[in-house]
Amino acid sequence: MKLLTLFIHEFKQIASRAVYFLVSFTFIFIILKLTLHHYYVDLPIFPKIVLGSFITAKATFVVDKTWMGKIKNNDPRYIKILRKTFFYTLMSAFALMSDSLLKSFLNYKSVSTAFLTAIDEILSDTGLAVILFLFAIFLNYNIYSAMILNIEKGKVRKFFFGKNPQL
Repeated sequence: MKLLTLFIHEFKQIASRAVYFLVSFTFIFIILKLTLHHYYVDLPIFPKIVLGSFITAKATFVVDKTWMGKIKNNDPRYIKILRKTFFYTLMSAFALMSDSLLKSFLNYKSVSTAFLTAIDEILSDTGLAVILFLFAIFLNYNIYSAMILNIEKGKVRKFFFGKNPQL
């Protein structure tokens, strides 16, 4: 029972982030599939997207609770947002490269060949496109998070979903 309660608590903490990343990663996949004709997915991608969105949500939640998410300085808000965005994107690129390195190592059984293959993959058009999309996703996420933290509760929802006669 205690494990179930812990799981429910964790799920509530990351659910909204996970939904955001799920939608965003699905858009990445659709855009890549539509624009890159040679893009091939070897396994069903949707379970990977769901798992990736929950892992990313949990990772951003953890980073937001560490020193990186709690840096208190006098930098303008946009600098803080860009710093976190670059950090998240760098960590994601590192994770993508690690995944590619592991797959390559299992295929070639050589560290040097696996490393060169992983570098080649991450610097390919597809790899750079994914990193660029991840940067945009994290930038949007960090802007939205900053707005929620700095605007009173309820006002963000009213700002986005309320009727505004000035627009």
